[in-house]
Amino acid sequence: MDSAVDSADLAQSEGVRRYSMALAVLATAGMVGHGLAMTVTGPVLPEIMRQFGVRETAAGILLASGSLGFMAGCLLGGFVTDEVGLKPVLITTWVGVAAALAGCALAGSFVLLMIAYACLGIASGVLETGLNILPAQVGGGAGLMNVIHMGFGVGALSAPAIAGYALETGLGWRLPYLLVAAVPIVLLLWALPVSMPAAPRHTLHEQRQPILKLLRHPLVLLSAAGLLFYVAAELSISNWIVLFMGQRFELPPMQASLSLSVYWGLILVGRLLQGPLSQRFSLPALVVTSSVAFGVGILGIARSGTSATAFAFLVLAGLGASGLYPNIMIYANGRYLRQIGAVTGVLSMTAAAGSFAFQPIVGRVAELYGLELAFLGLVGCTLLVALSYLPVWLGRVRD
Repeated sequence: MDSAVDSADLAQSEGVRRYSMALAVLATAGMVGHGLAMTVTGPVLPEIMRQFGVRETAAGILLASGSLGFMAGCLLGGFVTDEVGLKPVLITTWVGVAAALAGCALAGSFVLLMIAYACLGIASGVLETGLNILPAQVGGGAGLMNVIHMGFGVGALSAPAIAGYALETGLGWRLPYLLVAAVPIVLLLWALPVSMPAAPRHTLHEQRQPILKLLRHPLVLLSAAGLLFYVAAELSISNWIVLFMGQRFELPPMQASLSLSVYWGLILVGRLLQGPLSQRFSLPALVVTSSVAFGVGILGIARSGTSATAFAFLVLAGLGASGLYPNIMIYANGRYLRQIGAVTGVLSMTAAAGSFAFQPIVGRVAELYGLELAFLGLVGCTLLVALSYLPVWLGRVRD
């Protein structure tokens, strides 16, 4: 009898493990598509500027429109996921991402491009929240969160290569958007027969805190601050590094686009290492040290005299950046499972606010004083990330 019970428990445990693994694979693939959609604009931005005859300030406003949409999508996605669950959210947003990417490709004016890019931001923001909720719901912890975010690195690594090849061969800046738009359609078809965790409000019975009280918790506030300044630096490098390398070192489009691939490639490698590191060091410790390494890397890029030196510091920047977003997110949202959607949505929205607020500033500073000075300002952002999580590392903030 006991052996029969043990066998049943073992089979049930194995079934849960396979179910969680299947969801993790789907979420990782979803992050690949998310990474493609979120980074395809950076490599083609110089060509967009030439096509529509705009300068850095207008380009910064374009990027900010996507960030504004992303902020709204993150907040919306969090509350909706708490109510209806993951599957309806993911299915709907993959349709939205595909439509918005196609809209970017077909835009006949800069204004229409900006509208399509804002819509892409909204759909991507909802998707971001949903994919960040899943690891905590299946009990995967920091290891699974970093593995899933490796998918983002794969997509971000691939987008510059796709865009660089299209530009180098004269296929234009519109084709990469159309190619990337096919990915969410594949993900949509993949997800249709897959069962996913139910809405948290229907499965967990812990008392829910009023949202304003929840958002005043020191851990939530410090995590939000860390993500805000991290994303301001991460996406600024992602969006402007190709232009910087082309202007500073007169690199051709393919080589300049390679810099973005290196950046996201090292973020990918770093996230592969974050799982084992999280077994030896606390997540707050990894956040603080990673942000310092990220800042040193950006400083080195800005002050480099040769492209080889800039690429070397880009490696350090990518490795440093890898230890921030997933670790902050899983450390915070894993402590609020009953309201995980609300907390994740607010954290994701605050992260997007970093990009929204800083892209026009980076563009304006770049136009007036050059990208080197703009990048030096980003070093300050990385130091603020470290300062935000230092109290958590020192034990001054209770879980």
